[in-house]
Formats: sequence, C-alpha cells, structure tokens
Amino acid sequence: MSTPITEALSYVDVNGTTLAYRESGQGDPLVLVHGHLSDQRTWTVLESKLSTRFHVYNYSKRYSWPNEPIPDGEAHLWEQDSLDLASFIETLGIGPVHVLGNSSGATVVLWLSRTRPHLFRTLLLEEPPLMTLFVPTMPPEPLTVLSFLLWHPISFCYVIAYGANTISPASAQAKKGEYDLALTTFASGCLGPKFWPQMLANPERMRQVNDNAELICRFLRDGNMPKYQVAGARKIKVPTLVITGNEGPYFAQCIDYELLRVCGAPRKKEVKIQHAGHLVHEDNPNQVFDEIVRFVFANQTNT
Repeated sequence: MSTPITEALSYVDVNGTTLAYRESGQGDPLVLVHGHLSDQRTWTVLESKLSTRFHVYNYSKRYSWPNEPIPDGEAHLWEQDSLDLASFIETLGIGPVHVLGNSSGATVVLWLSRTRPHLFRTLLLEEPPLMTLFVPTMPPEPLTVLSFLLWHPISFCYVIAYGANTISPASAQAKKGEYDLALTTFASGCLGPKFWPQMLANPERMRQVNDNAELICRFLRDGNMPKYQVAGARKIKVPTLVITGNEGPYFAQCIDYELLRVCGAPRKKEVKIQHAGHLVHEDNPNQVFDEIVRFVFANQTNT
C-alpha cells in the first residue's frame, strides 16, 4: 500500500546548474524524467506507489519549476537535458538505474542511452514524440514524405496531421511572441480533446503548466526537435518497456508502435494503459505501476 510522499526536496549541482529532486523508498534506483508540460510534481501519485518497490529519484529538469527559469537568450537543448540526466546519475553515484520518462523526458532518456547505455538497467518510456522515426528531418524532405506515405499510410495520416496542426502552428505562434496561444495549441494537440479540457478544469495541474510556460514556448520558438532516428533505436540493448495511453491522440500510438518495431533491445514490450492519454502516469497510475513492476521483476519470483 502506497503512502503520500513527505520527503523534502534536495539539490544537486550538475553541469553548471542546480537541480531540485526528491528521494523516496528503498530498493533498486529508479529515476523519473518529466516532459515539457510538467515538472517533478507530475509524478506525485505514481511516485508514492513506486517507492514501495524502488528507491525513487524524482527531479525537475534544467529550467523547470522549482529550478531557476531559463535566462533570456538561452537556447533550450535536448542534448543538454540528456547530459544533465547523465550527470545527475553519476554525481549521486546511483547507476545503473531504471528510468521512467514521459513524452520529451522519454526522448531525453533515449538520447542518452545511445552513448551511455551502462547507466541504465531498464528504459521505461511513456510516449516519446519521435516523429523523426518516420521523417528524419524537420521539416521533412518531399521524398521522405512520399516514402512515409507508401510504407506507413495509416501512421502517415496521424503523424503528419500532428505536425501540421500542432507543432507547426505552435512554433509559428511562439516565434511571433504569442506564447499563450502557442501553449494552448501545443498542449491541446498533445493531450487531445478528452484530456486537455480535463487539465483546463484542474487549477492545480494548470499551475504546473503555467509555471513552466516560458520554457515550453522557448522550446517551440527555437524549433530544436531531437534528431533521434531508426538507426539509434536499432542500437538499443537495454530492456525496454514502451507505455502507451489508449485514449490519447492516435499519433502517439503510431510512434510507440514503430519504436517497438525497430527497437534493438533483446527484451522489449509495449503495454497499453486503459483510460489514459499522453500523461499516462497521471491518468492511470495504478496500471502504470503494475506494468512497471511486472516488467522490471519479470525474471524474479515472489514479486
């Protein structure tokens, strides 16, 4: 039975910045990596469950609440987030770790696993937005688009629509300084027509979005999408669990299916989480917890 997390925040210096984090529980180390619409608060409910089986490290990424905000003129780089994750693990001396990432946090995990797989025991990935598994460059080349259409006609419709209706307009709005509009376009496209209204109706959850709005819009303005492609996925050797919400926008399900298909890990699996969208762990923390425990401890008894 899980209990509320009451541990105070700690702080660690990595790569010239200070990151807030919280430790809870005992067992194998498990690090939580949030996405753009979140910070460490997104994991609160699931963290209390995970801490019954793991020693959990829940940190906020660079420039995310409650860390120092992004300075004017500073670029928001995926690569830097990955280097920070590596430094976080190494500075605390906790590797190798299980790692659970949501959305862009899952992309950060995948990016780091290419060069430092020794830091990880398992990769637990909630809907990384890897459009570049289908179209290696953004914006895509015409021949790439044609190939995508021919080889993946169903995924093509949903992934291209996400790019055209969410990423492109949100980026254009952010470039014009229309941050409120950019944030709404991005969040509604990521979460979809069921879960975005639910978030809007939840003042506490919207506070988390608004606390990180500047960073989200800076990411959209700079257009720094990760260049994570099929070749990188094929080199994955760490056991990989792909966690997909079954009620969110369908583009994410298409990407997760393709990631699992090309993933080179000898042990890999995708699980569909019921009644969940892009913030899978928030929408159904009970099933996410059960699937993580089942995957991590698959070769052990009495779990």
